[in-house]
Amino acid sequence: MSEPLSTDPYKGVRDFYPADWAMMEALFARVRQVLQRWGYEEYNASPLERSELYEAKTSEEIVNEQTYTFTDRGDRKVTLRPEMASATNGRRRAVCASSTRRTLTSSERRREKRILKLSGSRARF
Repeated sequence: MSEPLSTDPYKGVRDFYPADWAMMEALFARVRQVLQRWGYEEYNASPLERSELYEAKTSEEIVNEQTYTFTDRGDRKVTLRPEMASATNGRRRAVCASSTRRTLTSSERRREKRILKLSGSRARF
């Protein structure tokens, strides 16, 4: 008989339940507001690109050694764009501190709520 499946979360990731996600969204909204005041614009693009296009616009070394390439269900070669992968997302998450990458203790959650002073899903700063 095989071992039972583990229900432990994948290392380095965290689930956000509705109350926690509302708090994170309030924080993200505030960060967006501040950045927009300073003239920054939000950018969002697909993290996937056809490998042929990526190979044509970058060096072979980067394609072979620094990217993740796979074949999708339609037998197309697809590359995970490094600029839209973990390094960029890590910088995006940095404003939320490292607590987003691990489970918070109850005292840390209380501290976050005091800092954000949430009223429903709207934060007052």
